[in-house]
Amino acid sequence: MSLSARYEDSAELLNELRDISSKYSADARNQNKVTCHTNGQPSHESGSSVSGLLHQNEFLQKNHENRDLNQYWYSKLTIDTLCDAIRESTSISGDKRVAFLSTPSLYFSLSIDERENCSLFDCDASWSSCSGYYFYDYNDPENIEESCHGQFDLVVIDPPFISQCVWELYAITAKLLLKGDASHVIATTVDENAVLMAALFNCTPTLFRPSIPHLVYQYSVFANFPASALAQKNLELQ
Repeated sequence: MSLSARYEDSAELLNELRDISSKYSADARNQNKVTCHTNGQPSHESGSSVSGLLHQNEFLQKNHENRDLNQYWYSKLTIDTLCDAIRESTSISGDKRVAFLSTPSLYFSLSIDERENCSLFDCDASWSSCSGYYFYDYNDPENIEESCHGQFDLVVIDPPFISQCVWELYAITAKLLLKGDASHVIATTVDENAVLMAALFNCTPTLFRPSIPHLVYQYSVFANFPASALAQKNLELQ
């Protein structure tokens, strides 16, 4: 049975998901804000040491999840894999562009050069000074700058909630941003939304499933194009 069938009131579902996430998530919350240098590289106001980060993800090291925004970051391996899939889709070069909807961990894990052809749409104003950032409220899905309409070859989506009503709002935004029906979509959500993902984006689940360490339910990756990076199991989940 789909999640939407189990809950007649979408607000009830959203409240329950927030309660579950808050109960089982890590208690620690770092209040330091993210700033950006003029080149758009994330920076941290606390001045913490960067030693030993050669094999780490800088975004994960410097940014803690904000439970008030229902933020749950992917693991480093999942970020690396999804970024590889993004590169397969577009090569992120020339006139190929990528829109990141509520996926800052992926956006900031790309190189500075790659981000030149990308934009981040997110409600967290911590990144408002970063190049490529646009404030985005999914409750107002058509409030997108006209200059962004029809400009993107790929949209990557990870909403803060999994209900049908929220996904339908994100779909409105995605259709405004994408160049056309042949454009690519990568989305992450629960398996129960498989029919919904097919209906909204023509996406199907991939073999690779994301690790989201502080989330209490398992997501899948959905895509509407083949990507070798997503055609293998995530060893973190075995």
